[in-house]
Amino acid sequence: MRRMESALSQLEDGHAGQAWLDALPRELRDEAQAALRVLPATAAAAGRDLPLVTAAWLAAEPERAAALLDEWLATMDSPGGMEPFCPVVCQWVEWAASARADGAAWTERRLDAQVRCVQQEAERADPRGTGWPAWHSAQEALLPGAAPAGTSTVDIAVLISNEAAALLRLTEGREGPHGNALDDIEGEQREVDGWLRDALWDEEESAFRRADAADQLDPSPCGWFALGWSGRTEAMAEGLRARVAAAERTGWTPRGWLLLFALLLRTPHRSVLARMRAQGLPEDASETERAVWTVLTAEAEAAARRAGVPRAVRWIDRHGLRLALGVGIAGAVLLAGLLGWAAYHRNSQGPRDLRELERAARAASAEGRHGQAAALYGQAARRGPAPYFLYRQAGEWLRMGEAAAAEQAYRDLLADRPEAPNVRLNLALAVWRQGRRAEALELYRAFAEDPRAAETPDLAARARLATELIEQQMSLDGEIVREPAD
Repeated sequence: MRRMESALSQLEDGHAGQAWLDALPRELRDEAQAALRVLPATAAAAGRDLPLVTAAWLAAEPERAAALLDEWLATMDSPGGMEPFCPVVCQWVEWAASARADGAAWTERRLDAQVRCVQQEAERADPRGTGWPAWHSAQEALLPGAAPAGTSTVDIAVLISNEAAALLRLTEGREGPHGNALDDIEGEQREVDGWLRDALWDEEESAFRRADAADQLDPSPCGWFALGWSGRTEAMAEGLRARVAAAERTGWTPRGWLLLFALLLRTPHRSVLARMRAQGLPEDASETERAVWTVLTAEAEAAARRAGVPRAVRWIDRHGLRLALGVGIAGAVLLAGLLGWAAYHRNSQGPRDLRELERAARAASAEGRHGQAAALYGQAARRGPAPYFLYRQAGEWLRMGEAAAAEQAYRDLLADRPEAPNVRLNLALAVWRQGRRAEALELYRAFAEDPRAAETPDLAARARLATELIEQQMSLDGEIVREPAD
């Protein structure tokens, strides 16, 4: 009680999350501070929003979040049930522990409650012990329209699996009376992971099938939660990132959108977070949900800067028409690159299955299914002329907004063929798409001024035009445009 009173006093004095606020980029501080004033400071005040509010405080003020977690655990009944029901408790405890110097001891004091919590979460989601978890009711579900209550969906399965994984990590190497319970929890986790990975995941489509109709793909966005699943494979992450890049927030509840965003904050999926931030929160969000969104998106921006990811260009908001021209130029460069590298491919005769893979990839790309196209090109690269197929895969990533992945692919290709003109231009485009305008400017300028550019006059002209466009953008933003050295 004394700790909570102190926390409330800090909030009233305007000092809540002050260290976090001070570390934010200046342009985010005022809005973030206003959001912290709106966030509930007690479990009772948070109500059904407690999981989301706790996530926001975990980002801004872990001590406040720890107090909320204690209040949440205090709602546990004799079987271990807690209100509100949302299987993220152990994941949030692990997050809080990672921010504390006494994390191990702090976790140890809550271990009994966590074990009971995970047991009851699994019991509530899968009372018959089938290994197929489901939301008990539409009111509980993160995406109520995804499936009828009682039908297994990927989101609840991922949360249940992650809860078990978090608990097992927190208890690793500990001696205690929970051995049998932990063995049971680990067994349940293996069952859930098995049906997600082996029964429902469709690698060719980079999507999950429906649990109640395994011959049909699940059209809902529940599968996005697998990006935050501890058991995801690399191929699964690649395919899902592609689907997210081409998808919209339509069909999401603010609660589901926010919880996914919070889960992904501790994953490497920064491009997905950026995509979600660009789309914004679903419009029917409450005041508390909007405050949570402000805090979590500020933390995502701060984390990206701490990791050395350059800030996104502000020019987009102010000069949309000129940007559209730039995107058109960039698209022309990309198309020219794809056509140019087709000549390389024609000199490599692959087996029949490679031609079929490429045909399927081209069809998927033409229909706007760029994630599937990228996955198919990736498969082809492992079987045939890797440079060509990797180039095509990078092009699909660029179309989807996965500029960082495309950049790495182009750099890998240039390591073998440093003078490839199409790759050089598309590398500049990938860098520009990530907001690194000065670096993109140098890449375009180097290409335009290279004597060998005369061999590809159309590409050289586009490089010069892109150079002029970026210089104008930087000038409008008051940035220094470095002249090339004599």
